[in-house]
Amino acid sequence: MNINPKEVALIGLGPAGVSAAVYLKRYGMIPVAYEKTIVGGKTNLTENIENYPGVEKVKGPAFGMALEKQLKDFDIAPVYDEVTELSLNEDGSFRLVTKKGQSHDYRYVILSQGLGEKPFPIEGEETFHKRGISRCAICDGRFYRGKDVAVVGAGNSAFEEAIYLASLCAHVTLIARRTTFRAQETVVASFKALPNTKILAPYEIVRAEGENSLSSLEVKNKDTGETEKLAVQGLFLYVGEVPNLSFLKIDGLTDEKGYLITDGRRETKQKNLFAIGDCRDTTLRQIVTAAGDGALAATSVHDTYQQSQYTK
Repeated sequence: MNINPKEVALIGLGPAGVSAAVYLKRYGMIPVAYEKTIVGGKTNLTENIENYPGVEKVKGPAFGMALEKQLKDFDIAPVYDEVTELSLNEDGSFRLVTKKGQSHDYRYVILSQGLGEKPFPIEGEETFHKRGISRCAICDGRFYRGKDVAVVGAGNSAFEEAIYLASLCAHVTLIARRTTFRAQETVVASFKALPNTKILAPYEIVRAEGENSLSSLEVKNKDTGETEKLAVQGLFLYVGEVPNLSFLKIDGLTDEKGYLITDGRRETKQKNLFAIGDCRDTTLRQIVTAAGDGALAATSVHDTYQQSQYTK
């Protein structure tokens, strides 16, 4: 099997993947970077980024464009194709197959494909998908300008996107299952301070209702069991995510929640297979930590490559 040992497959070009690609190129390695949608990943769906050191408040799409430009500056051309299978060869290398039918073997692979949307069944969701129910405020928020909307969730994403929606919509109600929130206190305080917002907690949605499009939600107070109608024309779901690992055909690499287990070098339980960013088991999923993961994994790959050359 003829494998170029300097080639490293990168799956996903969010901040973690871009960071790894740049570091690999600086080390003299050859990053082959696969991306199925757009460079920057979900940063492109974020209204504002204001906690990255040294960078003033910036729009998510602008940050994504900066990442894309950095790849171009380093002469790294993304491969816009979806990886559909990653399996282990007998010699310990990896076989990568894409949706467009390409197949290639690599000695090293870095997984940086991020997270997908967690299923959140609501009675009526199928009826109102794209007719009142959305998972992307940046994408669809403009359609609800001057209208009343609700956001479901309790993390930073839910509160941050609810703040963005409040700048467009007449009123924004955030619905949370608990009275304690995962979001940072400053973000929660910013949402509460807006004149056209409120929080329903602890509440859950019973069903979505309407005729041709969403017009109301039936919600239930989890403490009292009482239900009420909430008149909204839009519902935005920010209820968690799950790792995008359906293409991975190597068993025994994840924890009970489906996240990849890595060591301090960001190497998984499978030798020469690394994981960075949101798809791995980590206490914090932020752009700054993702970028650090990318630099660390790229350095680990390069060190491993150099050691292999010394032992020849």
